[in-house]
Amino acid sequence: VYRVICDLEWYKLEPKKGRALILLMTRASESFHITAGKVFPLTMTTFCSV
Repeated sequence: VYRVICDLEWYKLEPKKGRALILLMTRASESFHITAGKVFPLTMTTFCSV
């Protein structure tokens, strides 16, 4: 998602839409993971072992 947004000409958009895309770029650059109780990452392995 991040790479696709970078390829767009977001700097030519309206300021409000450009800011929204910059925010989306920031969020998309971080990896996404689910945690169980904010203690340990919930992966398929940990889910199946429970």
